Amino acid sequence: MTFVEKNRLIGGHTEQAMLKIAWEGEIYGVGMFEAVAEKFPEHADHATAVATMEWLNVHLCEDFGHAAGVSVSLEQAEKLGREGAEMVRKHSFEHLVKAAMRETPVADKLYAELGKHARTPELKAFADDLMVHEPALRDWLKSEQDGNSDGAEKIFAYLERHGISRKEAVIPRKDREGYGGDKQQLVLAFFPSEDLADEAAMVLKNWDKATEYMRLDSVGVLAKDKNGTVKEHKLGKRAGKKGMGIGVALGVVAAIPTGGLSLLGAGVGGLVGGGLIGDFFHKGLKMTEEDTARIGGELDAGHAAVGVLAWDFEARAVTDKLRELGGTPQAHEVAELPEGPQS
Repeated sequence: MTFVEKNRLIGGHTEQAMLKIAWEGEIYGVGMFEAVAEKFPEHADHATAVATMEWLNVHLCEDFGHAAGVSVSLEQAEKLGREGAEMVRKHSFEHLVKAAMRETPVADKLYAELGKHARTPELKAFADDLMVHEPALRDWLKSEQDGNSDGAEKIFAYLERHGISRKEAVIPRKDREGYGGDKQQLVLAFFPSEDLADEAAMVLKNWDKATEYMRLDSVGVLAKDKNGTVKEHKLGKRAGKKGMGIGVALGVVAAIPTGGLSLLGAGVGGLVGGGLIGDFFHKGLKMTEEDTARIGGELDAGHAAVGVLAWDFEARAVTDKLRELGGTPQAHEVAELPEGPQS
């Protein structure tokens, strides 16, 4: 039984209910098309692009859903993804095409209803976008079934309008960590106490395990100890092919109250020497004077920060999650570092 059959996507729902159904449906779609890419390698690139499209919509639904006061639990998200994948594994490609031809028009009606009753121009535009992506999906599936593939051109066009290139679109989520992104960001979120920051950091790690939303190995906590010395502890040391590790990033942030002087003469993840450190301190995290003043003030006030190193395609979701957990997040672009050991 598919998601549509189980949920009977018809009119008459409240805006909150429609957003929740759309959000859940896109998660189900991610599971489906990631499984299509694995089961039917002849369709792998195009199916992965569809999964990327569905994943983009998941994050957009999440934004609008939270604004409307609704949510999808991590456990429910994982369950929906598994159900979508299992449906694919039990059936032929032909069966999937027929199911999509039968059911996606019902989703069109839901999105039309959502757009009709949207209370903001932004939500109306999003609903209109969702109505574009369903026909793009149908057209691709039908073209593959007919043996005359349209190259998923409408799907790629949809993604490109949202800033996702063709190259990025066909990289499976499970491979993105090794690929990295165009740019790395440090998402830094302050919490009232170290205990709350520790709790948020662990929630992030559990979020990673529960939902497959992210692969967050580069997480750390920064706080002052009882002597007023800034300390950091990290929960992982991932650094992508072009990126640094969380130890370097938090080491630099920890040095802000001293103007970077605490870094001089000491190795920080392989960075040694005042010249290189000074350049990295001023340019590597792309922080303004206002940023460093704010961070220093937060630490002086006894607040603690959760720091997460994320690639550009991850940063928005991480920022939203930290805000949801009660933090005050801000993302800082990280310049590409010279090759060398990172921590």
